[in-house]
Parts: sequence; C-alpha cells; structure tokens
Amino acid sequence: MTRISVLAACLLLAACGDTFTNAKTLRTQATESLAQKNYGIAADKAYAATLKAPKEAESWFLLSQAQAQLGRKNAAMASLETAIVNGFTDEEAIKGSANLEPLRKSEAYKELMAATFAPAAAAPAEGEAPAATEGGGEPAKADGQSQAQASAPPGGTSKH
Repeated sequence: MTRISVLAACLLLAACGDTFTNAKTLRTQATESLAQKNYGIAADKAYAATLKAPKEAESWFLLSQAQAQLGRKNAAMASLETAIVNGFTDEEAIKGSANLEPLRKSEAYKELMAATFAPAAAAPAEGEAPAATEGGGEPAKADGQSQAQASAPPGGTSKH
C-alpha cells in the first residue's frame, strides 16, 4: 500500500504543473513567449513568477510588457512601476522595449520615466565642481591660504 500512496502522490504532483516551477524558469518561459508574441502566455508566466518572487523586478518588467501588448495599459503601468520600485533601473531596456510602445504616449509613462530617470537637480554635471554649500564651500587648507584667498576681492589683490 505504501507504493500505491507514493505513486498517487507523484501523479498528483505531476498534475500540478507550475506549482513547483521556480520563478527563474517562469521568467525564462515568459521571455520566450514575449519573443514569440504569445502575450497571454507571457502574462500568465510572468504573473506566476511575481507570485513566487514578489520582489524580483525582472518578473514585473516582463509582466508589464505582456500587459501592454494585451492592451491592459493601466495594469502594465502598475507592473512597470512595481518593477522600478523593486530595483529595475535599466533605463535603456525600458526605453528600448518595443512591447512597451503602447504606453509611451501616456502621461503616466512620461511622468514615471521623468521621476525615475531624470538627473537629480542638485547633482553637478560631469566635469563641473559641486555647488558650494552653506558655510563657505571649500574646507580651509592647513596653511591658511584658502582663507586669505576667500577674503580677497574678486579683482585679485587687496589695495588696503
């Protein structure tokens, strides 16, 4: 009777399908389905991956692509935002994904991209010195030269 129980358990497990498939396998299947333009299957596989690993950003990104292609724009935006919140920061992958084309004209997409990838206002451009902070900016040098330069008028030397 033990063998029959083991056989029944194996059959039951085999019937479960994706129940024991890991998130990585599901992401691979979703990626393949997207490439084959099987968007419904891609959405199902990516969604299953998000259930297995809710913090895995790539699964959410795959789901957003499938949803966008299925015309589920609001769901696609929510999934894309979740991908970004969970660490998907590949701006080129987002901008380069043809599957996200249905979202590109929406204000929500534009706002999300601007909020996520716009350069920080306070960050200096490459090659520029950082802005002076309150309190004088450059720290004083040990020989006192900086303080003397800081008190000199902009025209050069002082004519006292």
